[in-house]
Amino acid sequence: MANAHYYRSGAGNNQNGFTLAEVMIVMVISSIIMGAVFTIYLVHQRSYVEHDDLADIQQNLRGALAVMTPEIRQAGCNPTRSAGIGILQATSSVLRFTADVGGDPINPNQADGDANDANEDITFGFSVANDADGNGIADGGGADWSTPVPLERNTGGGFQPIAENIEAVEFNYILDGGATSLAPANLNDIRTVQVSILGRAANPSQDFRHNQTYTTASGAVWTPPQDNFRRRLVIVNIQCRNMGL
Repeated sequence: MANAHYYRSGAGNNQNGFTLAEVMIVMVISSIIMGAVFTIYLVHQRSYVEHDDLADIQQNLRGALAVMTPEIRQAGCNPTRSAGIGILQATSSVLRFTADVGGDPINPNQADGDANDANEDITFGFSVANDADGNGIADGGGADWSTPVPLERNTGGGFQPIAENIEAVEFNYILDGGATSLAPANLNDIRTVQVSILGRAANPSQDFRHNQTYTTASGAVWTPPQDNFRRRLVIVNIQCRNMGL
């Protein structure tokens, strides 16, 4: 007689599987973990965007100062003591100066007694098209703060950009004796130029809300609009080494 095999159900059987409660617990724990991972991702993503924006602004500001600093230091360079060489215009928004740093027929890098050669008559600031009222705040032909524009340099052939996405610039002047002025009466008294530049990020950040003011070297307060753009202010003192000699 063949052996009979019986299957008996009961609590003693070793049954595989999960109860509904166990499944729910796993789902809750998984949701918590995924939420934490997503939160960490968002934090790192925002940090990356912020650093990228600030790096872009800093690069523009460094580019502008790399051009402006050595040239402003040469303002008034006049080895031959020729007339008409020095600072020609000094307002809060525009700086124009000459320097005799080249043009000699034998040695082009030596002074020739005039400021008629390339890069000897220099203007820094915004063009009229980008700052119609001349207050140093970019308007792009519209209202103040309406759009960032290039900070520009003119050596006689028209304004050319030296830095992009600049919203405001100020030139403040430290005079012989230590007094300061945004519009000195005697340009020969200028010894140091304090340059304030406000740069803006090229693109908005949706998770960022700008709500900040900026104080320039002269003490003026710039109030850009509340928007999604990051900004950075830089202030440098540039000594005019040839003024007052």
